[in-house]
Amino acid sequence: MAGYILALDQGTTSSRAILYDDHARPIKMVQQPTTLQTPRAGFVEQDAQQIWQTQISCAHDVINRAGLLATDVTSIAITNQRESIVMWDKQTGKPLAPAIIWQDRRTANYCKTLAAESATNSMNDPVHQGVDSVNMAHEVQRITGLRLDPYFSASKIAWLLENNPKLSVRASRGEIAVGTIDSWLIYKLTGGEHVIDVTNASRTLLFDIHKLEWSETLCDRFAIPMNILPKVLPSDGDFGKTKKGLFAKQIPIQAVLGDQQAALFGQGCLDAGMAKNTYGTGCFMLMNIGQQPKLSEHKLLTTIAWQRKTSAIRPDNLSFDQIVQSGKRMLQPPKKEVTYALEGSVFMAGAIVQWLRDNLGMIQQSSDVEDLARQVDSSEDVVLLPAFTGLGAPYWRSDISASITGMSRGTTKAHIARAALEAVAYQTYDVLIAMQKDSPHPLTELRVDGGAANNDLLMQFQADLLGVPVLRPRDTEITAKGAALLAGLKTGLYDESTMKASWQVDRVFEPSMSADARERHLAKWQQAIKRSLMPL
Repeated sequence: MAGYILALDQGTTSSRAILYDDHARPIKMVQQPTTLQTPRAGFVEQDAQQIWQTQISCAHDVINRAGLLATDVTSIAITNQRESIVMWDKQTGKPLAPAIIWQDRRTANYCKTLAAESATNSMNDPVHQGVDSVNMAHEVQRITGLRLDPYFSASKIAWLLENNPKLSVRASRGEIAVGTIDSWLIYKLTGGEHVIDVTNASRTLLFDIHKLEWSETLCDRFAIPMNILPKVLPSDGDFGKTKKGLFAKQIPIQAVLGDQQAALFGQGCLDAGMAKNTYGTGCFMLMNIGQQPKLSEHKLLTTIAWQRKTSAIRPDNLSFDQIVQSGKRMLQPPKKEVTYALEGSVFMAGAIVQWLRDNLGMIQQSSDVEDLARQVDSSEDVVLLPAFTGLGAPYWRSDISASITGMSRGTTKAHIARAALEAVAYQTYDVLIAMQKDSPHPLTELRVDGGAANNDLLMQFQADLLGVPVLRPRDTEITAKGAALLAGLKTGLYDESTMKASWQVDRVFEPSMSADARERHLAKWQQAIKRSLMPL
């Protein structure tokens, strides 16, 4: 079966479109940058129109540059930055405010206050019968698998409604829509479909990952009208077709995954216990934990990895005659199987290198950081704690500030560059330790992707810290591929053999550091963490 999958990859700093052929091979990619605005301390925003315009421009350009026509495209797949939200007018489709990005911390105090409040609104729930009062932090984790943190979407939506009284009134009248970036793009692509994929819904702090529906309890607590939220669909659901005139034909949108879930799928982590780490703007480790959600006891997140439709099957494998005699339907409707994951989110990874480049002027391009770091054999006592937007998992401290410690008169920019790369690996180590405590599956290898996975110095240091092999695939831009693979499986363009053949290892980084050296490195990092957590 010939055809192409058009994958739209909308990230924090750019929009991309990649075409994949009928063997899941990327044949052409187009990328355009997007602009982040930080109008006030803690605020991180983007122009929602720019997100849309750069994304659709990339889609048109990649088809043209590949020498194809829109009629050659079988399906569209979408993957996107998660948690970021857009609010728009249902009639005009115009944004009503800047998009609030996942890195935004404006609601830190709101979340801290709410977390300590009693979850009295949900005490009638059978789950709470005979249980002493619990706080909202506990209740939010029980329902969503997440932590009550400004990182997620709910407090961003609540902030917009609370600080814009006109929007609140319009919301009560059902005149506005809100959604994550996938929802915004689908609305614009289709000309009006207001839907969201289940993986993105699971990152809003409003979605019940057990019942697979919006939580009325949490919507009430955040004062968010449920009528402004999108309809939730499986990851390989039917999200609509592109509106007439946008392309030469109406192309179906048949797969949507949040970026980190897409990377987990694209890395082939389909079995429980398999894990990947994406080194992008942030750093995100996900482990497949199977079809039962397990709430973390070590400050990690439980999230939906994907939800796929299974094929229609005969009930209980009965024969035709037995089915007729039993009066059962010939085919049972397809099930919508859900796979869950444990996740550790690190806020600053590649963004640390961007800071060295843009704020300190140490390097001209991000790729220059490895050569600079290699100018010294060690970072010596220098530790860069990259808490520019607080610390993510497993600490979850939004009140911590970034710092560089251990410098001497002999410290150079090379030492700082090496410390910056080491900070990425240290944070991943902290997440892994927490993940191993939560999961019954020991980690035997770590699959990596994202731009910084091409940094050999970082990958070797990562393997040395973790004590397990780090596997880098030939295609490290795996996020778009994950969404494309899901769309291809849905349409029949791909099969399971395509999935296996699409993942090929480029290099395996084996641990080589001595145990003593490893312990010295970890002790240096842990001392910096303890120092930052100490009250002033």
